[in-house]
Amino acid sequence: MKGLVWLRNDLRIDDNPALRQACIDTNEVHCIYIYSSEQMKLHNQANCKIEFIINNLINLNENLKKLNIPLTIVDSKGFSDNPKKILDIVKERSISSVYWNNMFGTDESERDKKVKDLLDKENIKNISFNDQVVFAPGTIRTKEEKPYSVFTPFKRRWIENFNLDFLDIEFKYAPKDNANINSNVDEFNFEFNKTHSVDMSIWKIGETNALLILEEYLDKKVFQYSINRNDPILEGTSRLSPYLASGIISPKRCILEALKINNFELDSGEKGIIKWIDEIVWREFYKNIMFCFPKVSKGQPFQDYTKNIKWRFNQSEFDAWRNGMTGFPIIDSAMRQLKSEGWMHNRLRMVVAMFFTKNMLHDWRLGEAFFMENLLDGDFSSNNGGWQWSSSTGTDAAPYFRIFNPITQSKNFDGQGKFIKKHIFELKDLDTKEIHDPSAALRNHLNYPMQILDLKESRLRAVDAFNAAKN
Repeated sequence: MKGLVWLRNDLRIDDNPALRQACIDTNEVHCIYIYSSEQMKLHNQANCKIEFIINNLINLNENLKKLNIPLTIVDSKGFSDNPKKILDIVKERSISSVYWNNMFGTDESERDKKVKDLLDKENIKNISFNDQVVFAPGTIRTKEEKPYSVFTPFKRRWIENFNLDFLDIEFKYAPKDNANINSNVDEFNFEFNKTHSVDMSIWKIGETNALLILEEYLDKKVFQYSINRNDPILEGTSRLSPYLASGIISPKRCILEALKINNFELDSGEKGIIKWIDEIVWREFYKNIMFCFPKVSKGQPFQDYTKNIKWRFNQSEFDAWRNGMTGFPIIDSAMRQLKSEGWMHNRLRMVVAMFFTKNMLHDWRLGEAFFMENLLDGDFSSNNGGWQWSSSTGTDAAPYFRIFNPITQSKNFDGQGKFIKKHIFELKDLDTKEIHDPSAALRNHLNYPMQILDLKESRLRAVDAFNAAKN
């Protein structure tokens, strides 16, 4: 019996339900990964994320070799040819069953259905699993059997339905029969054009490193998470989001290891651990929204009335924002972090997005796309959810009149200006009084730009725009 595992957002061996079941069911296992640079561009995948995926595929290939499981990279023009590509391999290698872990985006779901329909037609056994979530999207519902659109009651029901058996993920792999198929990973032309400025050395490759990062974080920093998570210089977050986004580590593994040090309590015990698990549940909530409300995958706001907002656009302001030259140090340092690390601290994502959509009054979809094009941890559902929250167009949205003042946010969460100085070299010698809002004289002297807008005036403009859309 031969099994085929179709790898996607699950580039790991640990807690990989599709791979595990294939190893249980069959004596010979093959893995494939369908690579399409065109499809990645269509979905605004960042170049740094593509490089990250490629490097992790190379690492995964070495780990699979130890199990006598070959990994084949399949060249593809896009989702439309995936069914035929898979069927061709199935027939060529006499595969008896195909396994994969589900993806929940609209395009991905439609593609997977076509693959399944074709395999069913050919009487090829196929099984799919949920590895990105504890509960499949759409299964956590209200008493009226409606999907949740607010996080807190969703989380409450999520906890009510949670069972530790869901975290029965341990599995000891044994080498399979030799497939006599050579992997092509080392020879495959990924057609990757490295056009990014991210220092990839700060992101360690492979699931072994991901598990080590998790272990080290849970050993010390997680206990202070609820206190330190909003300070961008303290490194109070786990920085596991790139590994979760590409499936180098599973959310179930993260939850399990966190619960082990919290007496397996989800809503009591260490505040830092509870809050950290909350963030994983947020990821699941946004996948639920994406699945249950397909309109958000089609560029539509969750709050229908916000379709009426008359967004403005100013090219010079947009360029200043994306290049970290707005004249607001906390905004600029965050945007420069994004360019240099492919990642941005979560608090700053909210500050930056709210500045873009409220103060600048630019369409949230432009910011959402820019983030996806630059984020190493780009995940459509989380990115869309975050941008719509900040712009007051989405679920659980911040009230439209709530607009972060970037100078106040800077003083509150980067009081000493250490984060600003780390990314804005022009301001590295300023003291704590000057760093958050330098004087005009200092700006001229240090060649740092003037503010691109007036905070008070822009706030009033935003409130007026939202009021007009409502009425």
